[in-house]
Amino acid sequence: MEPARLQTWLRVQAVWWTAWLLAAPWAGGLEPVAWWRGVLLGAMALSHASLVVVLRAGRRAADVVTLVRFAVLLAAAWLEERGWPWFWAVAVVAVLLDLVDGAVARRWGGSAAGAVLDMETDQLTVLGLAALVTARGGGDHVLLLPLLRCLFVLAMWWAGAPAHDPKPVHGDNRRGRRVCASVMVVLLLAIWPPMPVLVGDALTAGAVLLLAWSFAGDATFLLAHRRSARGKA
Repeated sequence: MEPARLQTWLRVQAVWWTAWLLAAPWAGGLEPVAWWRGVLLGAMALSHASLVVVLRAGRRAADVVTLVRFAVLLAAAWLEERGWPWFWAVAVVAVLLDLVDGAVARRWGGSAAGAVLDMETDQLTVLGLAALVTARGGGDHVLLLPLLRCLFVLAMWWAGAPAHDPKPVHGDNRRGRRVCASVMVVLLLAIWPPMPVLVGDALTAGAVLLLAWSFAGDATFLLAHRRSARGKA
């Protein structure tokens, strides 16, 4: 894994997805019609494939599980038009597989590239689930969930700090993992057909605040670390 290539990939992705997420509400939202499935899922697949190339990932068992769970996520989005319970059940499987790739990495060994692949697959999972929420009538504020990661990358680019480390705070990512898991659970609840839209909107609004708090903590640490490094130079 080459950090410079990864940083370039992250910045290109952040610019592209920021533009797309900001434009989506003004273009009539993400209604369940063919165009968003084709364009959005195609763009997600291209992003993920390009990341695998940049990372040279896919050689470890945990990486294979991560690739499978991304494919399952795409399948869930395609099945959305078939209605309950098919798409929701497949979406649950996609989220649960996030636990599996971590367990496989601990059992048979992971890698730095695999950790990044897992983190960015989480980001695309949040994006896909947020799109499903809006497609099923949820508020556009849910698009802030994938947008926050993009804004974090762009802010760190502007500040000259790295944004590619899956464990940004002293080699620890427990807070980030817990927050990410919470966000995914909330998104699953929001696309659960029996869930009232107003309740789903309230849950996703809370998830936005939680994720913003997590990214703010990461940014504060990274900027403080950058200032300390410059002071010692």
